Amino acid sequence: MARTDTPPAGDERSVLFQMLEYVQQTALSKVRGLDDEQARRAPVATSPLTTPASLLHHLRWNEHYWVEVVLLGRDDRAPWSDEHPDGELEEGLVLPVDEIVAGYGEQVQLSRALLAELDLDTESAEPLRDFHPNVRWVVQHLVEETARHNGHLDLLREMIDGSTGT
Repeated sequence: MARTDTPPAGDERSVLFQMLEYVQQTALSKVRGLDDEQARRAPVATSPLTTPASLLHHLRWNEHYWVEVVLLGRDDRAPWSDEHPDGELEEGLVLPVDEIVAGYGEQVQLSRALLAELDLDTESAEPLRDFHPNVRWVVQHLVEETARHNGHLDLLREMIDGSTGT
């Protein structure tokens, strides 16, 4: 799937999901083309877990958590734990970048298929603090989270190999 510009108009559902796809494809574009050493490089000395590979791996497991665990009530398969709350970031420092890119792409496809079956007003199986977010809220949160990390990926990529832009 190729990254395309966001839609100028449309119904709420189509715009929301097209925005999500746009930021997902942007994240992939920021990591593709890096070799394992580059993808694991942490150019900010005070943030050793902040690498292109670890951030994309984080986005994968973040999407799994919100769609599969919170919305659908499935088991949490993510590599984090009480002993390793940043387990997905740590794992991103050792896995091959091609595996991380493929894993994120697979999670995006799975999430898209699962969300396609749900109405935007469907409430989550699991509560978030004191309320049950609906699909609309979760998708908007995924757009926000992915877009925020895309800003980090932009800067990391520029610091690593000088690439700028989309």
